[in-house]
Amino acid sequence: MIKVFKMNDCDTVCAETEEQAKEFYKNECGFEDDEINEYFEGEVSLQDKVHISIDDLPDEEQWITTIEPLFHRGGETCVLRTFDWMIKQNNITNPCIIASTEY
Repeated sequence: MIKVFKMNDCDTVCAETEEQAKEFYKNECGFEDDEINEYFEGEVSLQDKVHISIDDLPDEEQWITTIEPLFHRGGETCVLRTFDWMIKQNNITNPCIIASTEY
């Protein structure tokens, strides 16, 4: 079962276990174990929400933007979706970065 782990202030990773998330993140981003452990925040709820660009919504959900609250972030119009929705929508079964914030 895929879970979601907050690696630091910027990145959130999908993986089956904490160890798998850390190993993936180390290989993907080049961080050392001590750097990952220092900033690792742990597992987050699949019901936590993230901003999704309305352009990334499936066609059958495009109409819903007329009744949902919209948010503007970084020049994009977004809606909120849960990590669970993102995992199911994208059929995520392997470790990946599911959300990232640029500062």
